[in-house]
Amino acid sequence: MHKKHLVLAGLAFLLCALSAYFGVRIYNANENFLLTELNVFDKIYHDDIKLVPQLSFMAALFTAPFIFAIFIIELWILKKTVHQKAKNIAIGLTVAIFVVMIFDLITLFNPRAFDFSKWGFVWICLGIIIMGGNLLSFAIYKFREQ
Repeated sequence: MHKKHLVLAGLAFLLCALSAYFGVRIYNANENFLLTELNVFDKIYHDDIKLVPQLSFMAALFTAPFIFAIFIIELWILKKTVHQKAKNIAIGLTVAIFVVMIFDLITLFNPRAFDFSKWGFVWICLGIIIMGGNLLSFAIYKFREQ
């Protein structure tokens, strides 16, 4: 059971890394659209501000498999775990990943109105919480066995 917590921590790390990547691209596109001449002069290239909805959709699309995999494995852990502390952590992490899933679905259905540069921090912060919670559950199982 405790190896699945490490798998979930790894998936949550990948979720955070992808979210940070797309968040930086979208943030730079939103912030640097007035400085395009200076950026070209300095050979700094950012995405065009017109691509922000497309980048938001791509961010939601690329993170969706990780979110759904984490949600399914977390539900399985919630069902199979016998240790009460780990079960309580799994309940909290299931709620957190459900929130991320809702934001992801909203962004997939309406990327123009739901900009990833504002809501991508939800992905990153809750991904870090999911990673930390699974590492804590792994530690609970690891040190309980000894």
